[in-house]
Amino acid sequence: MSEIKDYKAWLSNVDLEGHEEVYQLYSSITNFEGSGIFYTDKKVKNDGYEYRVKADGNEDVLFLESDEAKHEFLQYLASEYTDSDESNIQKWYELKSEIGKVD
Repeated sequence: MSEIKDYKAWLSNVDLEGHEEVYQLYSSITNFEGSGIFYTDKKVKNDGYEYRVKADGNEDVLFLESDEAKHEFLQYLASEYTDSDESNIQKWYELKSEIGKVD
């Protein structure tokens, strides 16, 4: 198991299937918990926090070395994996969930 700082490379090894898994990844990182196939661990540093994100089926761990790196990753996730104009994954997920309930 190795730590990867390049989130684009890490994401290329994680097969995000649909809006549920995109949201689970977002939720895991923002809430520092397990969500679906993802688990995020947050550790305190002298100048903030660092994050390690694990995904079932992927031996590599995503290492986000600061709050800035975390926010940059979430911004990338929103822009590349959602169609949200606002880059707001929470609102995007709620809309997708509501659309899924309409027949």
